[in-house]
Amino acid sequence: MKRYYFGHTLVEVLASAVILGIVTSVTLPNLSRFLAQSRLDNSITKIIKSLHLARGYAVSHATNITVCPLISGSCTDHWQNAIYIFEDGNSNLSLDENEYIIKVIAKIHKNDELDYPRTAITYRADGSINFMQSGSFLYCNQIFTDLTGNQITVSQVGRVRIKDSDKCKIPTL
Repeated sequence: MKRYYFGHTLVEVLASAVILGIVTSVTLPNLSRFLAQSRLDNSITKIIKSLHLARGYAVSHATNITVCPLISGSCTDHWQNAIYIFEDGNSNLSLDENEYIIKVIAKIHKNDELDYPRTAITYRADGSINFMQSGSFLYCNQIFTDLTGNQITVSQVGRVRIKDSDKCKIPTL
């Protein structure tokens, strides 16, 4: 009578473990860079879509829409915090009682930095932004400073474009 054994020998298991170890050691260093680039791409896309939403909402509802990080209901320059898009009828860069939030963009990852040279972007009914609010968002990763697609420029007419930038700071050790 024949016996059938279902399983693996110790040599097969050890060979599989060695192969898995080699593959892991080759791919793991690149995985963290890939995840950082993916997170940057997703965040940049989320910001661009939110700016398009704010501009479209301002035009279609003929009102002022402000995009900024809020602390105690007022716009600040802490862009790494949650970013709010809200109706700002009186353009005072504050969320008042009769105004409402349209969308909130979650706080960015702890290894990333987001900077913008102004405290807010306010879209007007014609789709342009308020005077002296144009500038460029700079999204940087503290570990991988050379990641691509990390700058969003907002023009005075309210249009946005994305490009690569070499302005990220090299981390000091």
